[in-house]
Amino acid sequence: MKPATKLIVILTVIFVIIAATVGALMIFNKSANLIDSEFSVIVTGSMDGEPTDYEISTIPVHSLIAVHKMKGDMVEDVKIGDVIGFYSPAVNGYVYHRVIEVDDVNRTFTTHGDANPVGTNEIVSFDEVHGIVVNVSHGAGEFVTFVKNNILYLIIFLVALFIMIEALLYLNRLWKE
Repeated sequence: MKPATKLIVILTVIFVIIAATVGALMIFNKSANLIDSEFSVIVTGSMDGEPTDYEISTIPVHSLIAVHKMKGDMVEDVKIGDVIGFYSPAVNGYVYHRVIEVDDVNRTFTTHGDANPVGTNEIVSFDEVHGIVVNVSHGAGEFVTFVKNNILYLIIFLVALFIMIEALLYLNRLWKE
């Protein structure tokens, strides 16, 4: 098999493994549909508090989270203890905090970051909820953060590795002649 063919096979296997992993995450976390889900890396410590008894106990900084996007009346299934995402103009992005109170009459959630000081609650209307956190992986988040912060070094390493493999294959062919 030619080295280029081997590389294509290796890359295909890696792609299939990644696709299968993402698919498994979606199936086991309330959605088998990538259109209804997304992944995000947590960049602040607002949810890095003491462990809780909730399904999503705590979310350390640099954790990868799987978020199931809310549609229509799905938001009415959110309960106390769930971690929801909503857009915050103050940070110009999404914030993920725990629901500590549900007001069905006014259709609002009171949310709080586990590590935030007492009294720093946010009131979020049902319509403002972007999604609910269904899975947390600190290790995967650390890996994603590492790759994002070191992408140039990783590309250089992969190119050097490819050149070394090609050189070894060339030397092996010369040796066999």
